[in-house]
Amino acid sequence: MIIVIMVLAGGLFFLYVNFKCMIKINITFSFLCICFCMILFKKKHLYERKINYSGAIKVLGKYKAQEARSKVKHKLKYFKHIKRALKLFYVKDIFFYPECIRGKESFALEFVLVNRIFKKSLLNR
Repeated sequence: MIIVIMVLAGGLFFLYVNFKCMIKINITFSFLCICFCMILFKKKHLYERKINYSGAIKVLGKYKAQEARSKVKHKLKYFKHIKRALKLFYVKDIFFYPECIRGKESFALEFVLVNRIFKKSLLNR
């Protein structure tokens, strides 16, 4: 009986979870700006990150060491689990347009990840 209640509660929780993720990447000559906006449980989370190319080159230079490569290869086996989770989502709107960010000319790549289940038809029945 408890298992049935847990399955029903988990199924209803899965029906009412709504996930939407908007990702915007601005590419300039000197830096890369990534904006990540996620809507989960009707709450909006916004993250913004600026990556300078000079810092990225330094980090990638450290990757040439043998112990650094082995650490990364050890963690690559977990990507198969991420691929399974990505089957639940699809890319909705893809835009590529010129933009001015922080006084610099840039190209913006914007797309939206949405979960695959169309909830309104399931809930209206």
